Amino acid sequence: MTPPPYVLSQGVLAAIGNALSHAFAVGIGASHEASNPHHQARPCMPSVRQRSKAQRPSEGHARTIVEGRWGMCEFTGKCANIIQSWNPAVLGLLDSLPYDEEVVVWGRRWIVKTSTLGERHGYGVYACEDIIVEDSTSCRREGPTLFPYGGPIYKRRHWNMILRQHPEWKTFALEMDTFAGSTRRHSDVRVIDGDPIRSGNIAGFINSTVGTRPKRKANCEWVFVEGPPPAPYGETYHEDHCLVLATRTIRSGDELFTHYEWN
Repeated sequence: MTPPPYVLSQGVLAAIGNALSHAFAVGIGASHEASNPHHQARPCMPSVRQRSKAQRPSEGHARTIVEGRWGMCEFTGKCANIIQSWNPAVLGLLDSLPYDEEVVVWGRRWIVKTSTLGERHGYGVYACEDIIVEDSTSCRREGPTLFPYGGPIYKRRHWNMILRQHPEWKTFALEMDTFAGSTRRHSDVRVIDGDPIRSGNIAGFINSTVGTRPKRKANCEWVFVEGPPPAPYGETYHEDHCLVLATRTIRSGDELFTHYEWN
C-alpha cells in the first residue's frame, strides 16, 4: 500500500519561507534590519566634525541688544559680534552725565545744560572755572588739556556695517586718523563712537561754530594723540586717543565751542 503523501503544515511552510528570504538577503548584502519590518532604525549620529560645526553659533543668527540714545537697538549677524562694550571709567569719564549739575572730569568742573544757541541745538558744555591760555603760547595745540573724546573705537568698515543697521548711531562719530601723514587705508580709519549717552563722552555735547548766529568763536579743538593719555588715565587706557584742548582763555560760565562739519 502506497503511503499517503506528506503534507506540510502552514506553520512549517512559513518558517521555510522566512529562512529562504533571510538567506537570499544576506547573499546580496542587505542588512537583517532592512528585512525585519519590526526593526526600529537607530538615529544617525553626526561625526565629530559635523557635531562641532552644528554647535558653533552661526553669525547669521547672532543677536545682540544694546541700549541706544532712543531706546534699545538690536544688532544681528556680524554686527552682533562687532558691537563693543565700553567702560567710561577707563578713560576718566563718568558713567552718566547729569544735566544742570556740576561734574568733575579730568580735575576740572563742568556743567551740561541748554546751549546758548537755543533749545533746538540741545545741550552744551560750560566751564565752571577759569581756564587760562597764555598769550605767549605760539602753538594752539599747547593749550591746557580739558578732557578726552571718549568711546569705543571701530575700524571704518565695521562702523559702516553698524550704520547700515542703525544709521542714527553716526551722530557723534569722530574720525581719528584724519591728521596729516596718516597712512591708513580708508577702510581701516578708526572711528570713535562718542555718543555721550552711551559712552559718558562729555565732549559730545560741545557744539560747532559752523552756521552760528551771531558767529561764535571756537575756544577748543579736538587733537589726535598717539599712545596712551597722561597719568593717571594712561594706567587703565593704553590706546591712541583724542583730546580736547583749549585754544583761547575760557572763563567760568563760558560755553565750549569748536569747529566741525556735519556730514
